[in-house]
Amino acid sequence: MKATRLTIVLLAAMLGACSTVENMVVPTSQYKAVLDNRQQAMDALSQSSSCCANVANFPYTAIPADFDSLVVIDGSSPVYAFADGKSFFAAYQLPQNSGDLRITIAAQIDKTVFKPKIVMLDSQFHVTRVIDDTIFHYEPVHLMDGDRIEGVFSVDRTYVGNPNNETYMVLYTPNNQLGELTKTIHPSKLMAKSLAVVDPGLPDPEIPHSPWGLVKISLEDMSNDTGLTNIFKPTYGPQDTAYRPQSAQAAAAAAAPNKLQVAAPVAVAASSTATAQSTANNAIVAPNAQVVAQPAASSSAVMLTETEQMYNQMILQAVQAGDISKAMTLAAEAERAGSRSAKDTFIQAVKQTQR
Repeated sequence: MKATRLTIVLLAAMLGACSTVENMVVPTSQYKAVLDNRQQAMDALSQSSSCCANVANFPYTAIPADFDSLVVIDGSSPVYAFADGKSFFAAYQLPQNSGDLRITIAAQIDKTVFKPKIVMLDSQFHVTRVIDDTIFHYEPVHLMDGDRIEGVFSVDRTYVGNPNNETYMVLYTPNNQLGELTKTIHPSKLMAKSLAVVDPGLPDPEIPHSPWGLVKISLEDMSNDTGLTNIFKPTYGPQDTAYRPQSAQAAAAAAAPNKLQVAAPVAVAASSTATAQSTANNAIVAPNAQVVAQPAASSSAVMLTETEQMYNQMILQAVQAGDISKAMTLAAEAERAGSRSAKDTFIQAVKQTQR
């Protein structure tokens, strides 16, 4: 009985100090109008119209490599009809002349939460990737971090000036998930665990998603660090993309205007060149993955040593210049002409660029 009373007293004392500690971590009390008024946020969203014809017209804010700030998403934020519904959003232009970037997005949890989704775009406003539930997870209070939905990812800066570098970042919340809840851990459970006392058994809160919220965005220049996670490695040359920004004329004519459209996959006949393209893309996107090339069509031709060396040199030069398409063409051409080393030269050259 005494032990139980002691547990209750300790938990009560800790809970009494909870709001003070919370305000030291992230001052959510300053943003009650944003975090507490879900119905007002829903009404504001339903009455808002898209700000822009397409993603190229978004109001992007340039941010530095050491950006670390709380961002408020509310009724003053722009609105756009994304593929998964209309949402308030924030849009940023990432620093170009930096090392690789580690980006942390943490949506703060109070009475509501802004469930984040990220769209990354290259310099031509082509979508490179969409970062969603595969990366974002609920994280409970820990040290100086409050309850949050957090995701961490990296942006490649190996080739400065590459037009395919990720240049823009758009933050919004999926409209089709606004009716969902995020289950959190009750503070009493965390306190009981830290004090090594019995869990009082209080139910875990379920937090509704809202069109408004408070998001902490942090950038870190990782020039001297190799521990990057979830990284996109851009290549030179044309790429298939999942979404394309529409022109104002195309958007007006489309059945679902002002939405990012998913491009239908294009069937490509199997060939040694297509196999080489897939091998190169895999090597660039996942630099630590094992590169396995399919054998080229057998050839009875025998290539002169001097000619083989010439092809290998041209393949190396093309890869070093970032012209992967040319390097693959040269490798395929050399193999058809009887080269026995062009394939290995190409693969090793690609691997070297990722070190």
